[in-house]
Amino acid sequence: MTRSKINLQTLANSSFGTKAALAIGRGLPFWLGRPLARLASEIIARQKNSGMVRALRTNLWVANDYKLTGQELDQLVLQTWRKHTRSLWDFYHHLNRPKKVLQLVDFSPDFQTLFDLAKTDQQPRLFVTVHTSNFELAGRALALRGLEFQILSYPQPPGGYQIQNKIRQESGIEMTPMSIESFQKARERLRNGGTVLTGVDRPLAQSRHMVQFFGRPSPLPVAYVQLALQTGAPILVVACVSLPDGRYQLICSPPIDVRPNSDRDTELVGNAEVVLKHAEGIIRPRTSDWCMFYPIWPELVKDVPA
Repeated sequence: MTRSKINLQTLANSSFGTKAALAIGRGLPFWLGRPLARLASEIIARQKNSGMVRALRTNLWVANDYKLTGQELDQLVLQTWRKHTRSLWDFYHHLNRPKKVLQLVDFSPDFQTLFDLAKTDQQPRLFVTVHTSNFELAGRALALRGLEFQILSYPQPPGGYQIQNKIRQESGIEMTPMSIESFQKARERLRNGGTVLTGVDRPLAQSRHMVQFFGRPSPLPVAYVQLALQTGAPILVVACVSLPDGRYQLICSPPIDVRPNSDRDTELVGNAEVVLKHAEGIIRPRTSDWCMFYPIWPELVKDVPA
């Protein structure tokens, strides 16, 4: 593990790093904040030996079918970091500006229909998300528009994640890092006609199941499939994407009904791979929106064009 990898990843996930981002977002004027965010993205993107940049290069290389040259990857990584730092700036700067949040986050027609039903019909729905564009701001917009939902988040969150979870909680979102208790709570919410949200594209280091994602075995979560099977909730892949005018939009897949199988591993993996196909369909047309800084395919890092 290189020194730059330790420093960059530790800082990004630390309470200090998150508090600094929060202070900058709240304290700097708009005309200065966005240029500063852009400068930060360019500095980070040049750290090609850092773990976060190497992971992003690998993930984007696979998502683009291994076709990009080293130079093309560098440009795509820069575009992705620019979008990500701008998203962070927009989130922290407008944290206490609810009207601005609602102006920045649009709903696609399909998602608007889904949203309206989820607020009124008391049917269970399991939203699964990919880490695209400004997913933090999108979650805040959902809460501001009156959707009550529980997030099953990454277990044992570090200091920076704890602060982010507290911010989400203050927005009216029920934050529950993954555990047996939070899983049970999510199951009860779904059985009572509620909405639960969790991520599908962050790798789990000790995952027992490998699922196909962009054509490769990947250590991604599958527990949400069990949740859907136990409650009868349809799964919907929900994502925030960037718009050309600088705003953001929530989009979704059609409902996915899970299929039981007598073999438990086949049941979990097979249904997860159906969900991940929809996730691929969201990511492929806009890979610069995909902010996945953890290595899904670490075995490929050395094969990525320099």
